[in-house]
Amino acid sequence: MILKETKYLFERNVERLKKNSSLNYALVDMNEKMEVNNDEHLSFLSKKEIEYLKAFKIYKKKIQWICGRYAVKKAFFKYKISRKSIVDLSCVDVLKGADSAPYILQYPNINVSITHSFPYCVGVISESKVGVDIEKFFTVEDSLIDFFFSDREKSLLSKITDPHQRNVQAIKYWTRKEAVSKFLRLGMKMNFKELDTVDNELKIGNYKISLFSFEFSDCCLSLAIQIGDGSSDSIWGRFLN
Repeated sequence: MILKETKYLFERNVERLKKNSSLNYALVDMNEKMEVNNDEHLSFLSKKEIEYLKAFKIYKKKIQWICGRYAVKKAFFKYKISRKSIVDLSCVDVLKGADSAPYILQYPNINVSITHSFPYCVGVISESKVGVDIEKFFTVEDSLIDFFFSDREKSLLSKITDPHQRNVQAIKYWTRKEAVSKFLRLGMKMNFKELDTVDNELKIGNYKISLFSFEFSDCCLSLAIQIGDGSSDSIWGRFLN
């Protein structure tokens, strides 16, 4: 179950980002969607989504998929309400593209990103490019840092003497990397080691990206949000494996 304090801090921090962007979001407690055969929990799905759901064999994957669609549609509903419009969510298809990134079939110009780390599931939508990642706190192994982190990230981590604070900072860097990879729709094709996330602003190709990170009692959330209007999808070659 999501702690009330975490939910409150999540809402307060992410809500601030809406003031200067078209960002809309939803936080979903995955515990609330555990009954995958419950009609009430599936009523928001489209016919295409229900057919796609039937293909899942692993229960955990079903829950993640359902919660991701619910979070995106909840965020999309907020977006439509803010523009004095409503939509039947069961007629909206949140599908997975060839690059494995989610998209809304009927609204191709709306950018979508999903993340989950039980019991948290977050869906964000925006008129600009966006990426999001959330991670429950875990022990970050040195091997992960050596393989995926930039030299500057590793150098700054080595200067943190408190093991807990070092671990939290490592998770912050990791969520930032994941958020940027989703922003660019690269997934694991991203060369994470070349991606330095120490600064709060990045420039990759024609994209200017702002990074926002929030630490809660048991997890860390990061968002990558486009600054301005990137007119090209070209990406620096060194960010690709």
